[in-house]
Amino acid sequence: MDQTISESSSKAVLDNTIPYLPTECLRYILSFIEDDDIQTLHSILLLNRTWCKNTVPILWKKPFTLSQSREQLSLEKIIPIYLSYLPDDFLDIPEMQNIKRCVYKRSTIFNYASYLKELDYKKLYETISEWVSVNKIFETKSEDIDIDLARLSFKESEVFIENVQELVDDNWGSRELDNSIIDDEQDDYDDDDDDDSEDVPIEYDDGDFDDYDQEDYYEEEMDGLWSDPEYYNDLESIEIPFDNSTESKKLMIAKKICLYLMNNCSNFEKLILDTRGWTRNLSIASRDYISLPCFPGATECLSNITEFVLNGEFDKGEIFNTMATYCKNIRSLVVWDTYRSASHSLAGLISAQNGLEIFTWCSGGEDSSPILWSFASQSENLICVQLMKAYTRDHEAFEALATCKNLERLKISECQLTSHHMRALENANFPRLKSIEINDIHTYEDDQDEEIDPPSLELASLIRNTSVHLQEIRLNLELHYYPGIIETIAINCPNLITFSGNVSSDDRFEELIKLLECCKKLENLVICGAYWSNLFHVDDMLPQIGTLIPESLKHLDLSRWAFSGGPLKNFLKDCNAKLKFMSLHCYFSSDEHRAAIDAYAKEKGIRVKDFHVDSHNHGYGMTVCYVTVTFDDII
Repeated sequence: MDQTISESSSKAVLDNTIPYLPTECLRYILSFIEDDDIQTLHSILLLNRTWCKNTVPILWKKPFTLSQSREQLSLEKIIPIYLSYLPDDFLDIPEMQNIKRCVYKRSTIFNYASYLKELDYKKLYETISEWVSVNKIFETKSEDIDIDLARLSFKESEVFIENVQELVDDNWGSRELDNSIIDDEQDDYDDDDDDDSEDVPIEYDDGDFDDYDQEDYYEEEMDGLWSDPEYYNDLESIEIPFDNSTESKKLMIAKKICLYLMNNCSNFEKLILDTRGWTRNLSIASRDYISLPCFPGATECLSNITEFVLNGEFDKGEIFNTMATYCKNIRSLVVWDTYRSASHSLAGLISAQNGLEIFTWCSGGEDSSPILWSFASQSENLICVQLMKAYTRDHEAFEALATCKNLERLKISECQLTSHHMRALENANFPRLKSIEINDIHTYEDDQDEEIDPPSLELASLIRNTSVHLQEIRLNLELHYYPGIIETIAINCPNLITFSGNVSSDDRFEELIKLLECCKKLENLVICGAYWSNLFHVDDMLPQIGTLIPESLKHLDLSRWAFSGGPLKNFLKDCNAKLKFMSLHCYFSSDEHRAAIDAYAKEKGIRVKDFHVDSHNHGYGMTVCYVTVTFDDII
């Protein structure tokens, strides 16, 4: 092929040098380096100006979302650089005077803050806190006010308590004692004393208290308040002495940095707003500081985010409503809302997306029916749905979930499901479903309880319909109410890789034998249960399944079973699998178990990497040992 080569290029070839490497090539090379491989990236940017220019944006892309294990820089050093971009009027306010001496004063070659693509707000706040502490920005004084009520000054405590009392009076009626009544009663007692009459004990009839139920009284008083957003708005309206606290100042710094980011960054990819772990007062007070999607400039900055996490005890309605107007490309949405707020607003945000694939929702107890109905708008897109404490008054809301034909993972935990809820999924077609996890569907105290309505038939039907595609099934529920469910899995799921179930009876054990006979690709077997104290004794049964353990098994968690060293020795003697992990319970001593495991490891040509025992008193002088073992190959 004839090519025309320029004189300069020809000279470069003759000199065996390359004049430059195109930016596209550089970026392709850098794409093979992990974003959080700080050491490698730092070395690359030192090569020359061109490599530096292409590496800096990667280094500064997500300093606040780096994994803890790979983080190799002191994040507090970033804060002075970020502060150098803030307007002088912020640094001039009296509360921020001490910041000036620590702000990065030299002009920077790059606008580092503008390269940010991912932000974890809590990590930013914690980094600011560390920086403030190291540099002693806000010296703690005796008169400083902390968000913790225990450190409020007496005067401000009085104001806070008065506001709380007003709230209580408005919502629940005054519970203050009427002093006049006390005085009148006291006068009566005084009169009785003057008459030198003998004290007559008051006699009560047991029947006087038959109609009184303290729990019913409490529920009646609070009925409707916890599910009423106005109740929480009233709580937030209480004036908390927060403005002069150190927390307030740190939140103010974080807000100013975030305001700058919203106006100077474009095309954010990931945003995490998570205040879990903060005190409730701090979480509520931080709402105005953490509502980045409502900040000026957010429309441009956040319009293309693909991952969004919003967790914490504050009203999220405004954030959801605002984002629904301009965020259309969220692929992963995670919301933990223990505040019981804004399910309709969250449903609106879900419906506004063009292709939501992953959704995780942990509810605070409000009706989640609107959220489930919104799944219909994402029926072609959702591949992973995780619902925790998502109570639904509308049983038919699960019909929208049944339309998600591309679903690959489904987790339903503590949602108090009944057959009425699961009926919509009974005949659902999920041809790509690989994982099902159902936890604590319901607990029943009495087998004769008329309200017993476990979705046993519906769950079995769902498993049969999905059949060969399922690779992971986790059933942390009382299988006593699901007879035959393990056998259904054994017959219909030959490609199962992971099984977790509460096998705690002879009947369930027989079903487990069937599972081990049929599922020859099993790699993870977990015997789970609702309570640690309810251990199932399997000395007589454990040796029966030794020969049935598939050779593919690597992870064996028998922590809900208890057995002696002898049965374990016989079990491991017949086991053909080379395990990587094993756990179990035993009583009094684990010496025999250690000997059995050492013998097993020697026979299989592997070594015991770690043998860990946690012992605790089970009462009546009985010691229970929890044993975990990890194996690895002999080098």
